[in-house]
Amino acid sequence: MNPTNDSDASATSPAIAKKTAKKYVPKPEGLNLEFHRACLANGLLSVQRCSACGEHRHPPRWYCPSCHSGDYTFVPVSGRGEIYSMAINHFTVDPGWVEDLPYVTAVVQLDEGPRVVGSLRGVPPGEVKLGQVVEVSIEARGEDFAFLVVAVAGNGASAGSVTSHRG
Repeated sequence: MNPTNDSDASATSPAIAKKTAKKYVPKPEGLNLEFHRACLANGLLSVQRCSACGEHRHPPRWYCPSCHSGDYTFVPVSGRGEIYSMAINHFTVDPGWVEDLPYVTAVVQLDEGPRVVGSLRGVPPGEVKLGQVVEVSIEARGEDFAFLVVAVAGNGASAGSVTSHRG
């Protein structure tokens, strides 16, 4: 029997193809499902608007925090806003995000008032600034989930719009 060491084995072993993991897609329920379906139906970022006082709100709630009305609709919004807060992620437990590390999760204060959370693209993490003007759009991830994508305003992003994505 011929003993082998790791360097000999790697030199003669066939290359192992690297398999890209799929990103986990949540299965929203209740008001969150209504939010995602409204975005996908409109093809635009949509948030709740109180039918009584007109206030926009997110995340979705059963009652308006301003006037306590239970009447609401989901309406498309501009998608424009500014970075209110952010986190630069250097680690993930979801194998689908490993190739994206490091990535930025941004909290965006929309021009219409509410804040939404999305994944910032097209900007190196070290160059992101609080207060930076951005646009939020959606990517369809199946029939019931809209992934929120954040891009610096004027970088070719179409605010609020939808793109299709598999994976």
